[in-house]
Amino acid sequence: MTYIFYDFETSGRSARFDQILQAGFIVYDSALREKKKLNIRSRINSDVIPSINALKVNRLKMSDLLCEDLSSYQMTLKIYNFLNQFSKSFYIGYNSINFDEEFLRQLFWEHFIFPYLTNTNGNNRGDVLNFVTMVHAFDNKKIKVTKNDYGKLTFRLEKLAEANNFDSSNSHEAIADVEVTMKLFDLLVRKNQSLFEVFKQNSVSRNVEQTLNEYDLFTYHSYMFASHRIYLVKKLIKHPVYNNQYIGFDLKYDTHKLIDLDYDELRDVYKNKSFFRKIKLNKQPNILDKSYALKVTPYSDFSSEEIDLKCKNLEDENFIKNLTQILQEESSDFQDNQSQEEKFEEETIYTHNINYQDSMLMNDFHLYDWEEKWTLAEKFRDTRLKYFAAKHIFRNFPEAMPKKIFNHLHKKISERVLSLNKQKYITLPAAMEEADNLSFEIEENGGDPLTKEQLEEYNIYINFLNDYYSQQNPKPIKFDSDLSKKLFA
Repeated sequence: MTYIFYDFETSGRSARFDQILQAGFIVYDSALREKKKLNIRSRINSDVIPSINALKVNRLKMSDLLCEDLSSYQMTLKIYNFLNQFSKSFYIGYNSINFDEEFLRQLFWEHFIFPYLTNTNGNNRGDVLNFVTMVHAFDNKKIKVTKNDYGKLTFRLEKLAEANNFDSSNSHEAIADVEVTMKLFDLLVRKNQSLFEVFKQNSVSRNVEQTLNEYDLFTYHSYMFASHRIYLVKKLIKHPVYNNQYIGFDLKYDTHKLIDLDYDELRDVYKNKSFFRKIKLNKQPNILDKSYALKVTPYSDFSSEEIDLKCKNLEDENFIKNLTQILQEESSDFQDNQSQEEKFEEETIYTHNINYQDSMLMNDFHLYDWEEKWTLAEKFRDTRLKYFAAKHIFRNFPEAMPKKIFNHLHKKISERVLSLNKQKYITLPAAMEEADNLSFEIEENGGDPLTKEQLEEYNIYINFLNDYYSQQNPKPIKFDSDLSKKLFA
């Protein structure tokens, strides 16, 4: 098996609206011997407002972000070409399934590349955060975990590195975090081979589903609110609407009265989510043999007869029928709310399929030079793709766009970034407020020279963007080293 470890440093926390600024990939063979490496950075996009706190964590300055050699578009193609060399690989990151993975999918999708590289065509994915919390929950002597200032366990990567004697001096540098993640993964594999097998098993959706179908009584572990949550769960049903979800019941609760509840009463009970467990097959859930939960209270206090009776109650036909209807109703309400909510193009990765003609144009887009890309962009039927294509040209070669189209897109971006309302993305007013808060923090508590320099450059850049997007008839500007020299000389 080929392992591909990866990590991103980003302009913020929103996969839909923020940008990957640094990307690190290291390819290892089955013995975890390094084969290839990719360490890559990109310039900041002209329509992306970075978070000053994200830049502070990543130790990035605006002057450097404008001077990078590669655009986001160029970086994307290099990443894809690098990864496309390998097949049937195991993609591994840290907190990657909910964070880095979504950034990678968004990056590929907006740049007209198939977004599901990591879990199709024989590839699969795993999150070391799931692995380390599982090992600590069931075999805590095998991994050292420290506590934060509030006395709570912390699974931050740099803290785990320090506790287990890994070099973390360059934490929040993408390639350095990749190396630490691999070392942590290697330690966990060597320390607990049996839980590694569980980790691998749960990394593939169909394997999780097979486990649930074979053993409808199982242990479910999660780590939430700074504590381990271990449940003995009885599988109830596959979700009637969402094929990647199963619904289970936590057996610490009494099941006897459930079978006597009518539809409305059960719906009220269902709203108390602590009773029920929703298992998402594609999120690498920590599903284990029931024996793990039976060793912890309160489940260890139950006799086998009590457990059998609880399970039998949950198989009542009327209960299952009502639960199925409740789930259908919940899904219908959610979909109605989603359909009424106005979505930005960036938020629609999972909402609409792309027709065949547009998918062919997406492939062709990469073959044309910037002067010709606009002609191709006009042929897209899907308005989302037309917008993404226009945005790429706006970012990389704005002079190739008709002036009318350039002004239209500039106005659209301006309306977004100048918004005074709270948005899903960082606006210029929000960025100014974030910068002011950091400035007050530095005045009160002091700050290191790098942070002060970052903040100074950030304020210059934000004010420049505010002026630029406030213009009614602007000239195209390239966001590159020349602009960096002009702003920060």
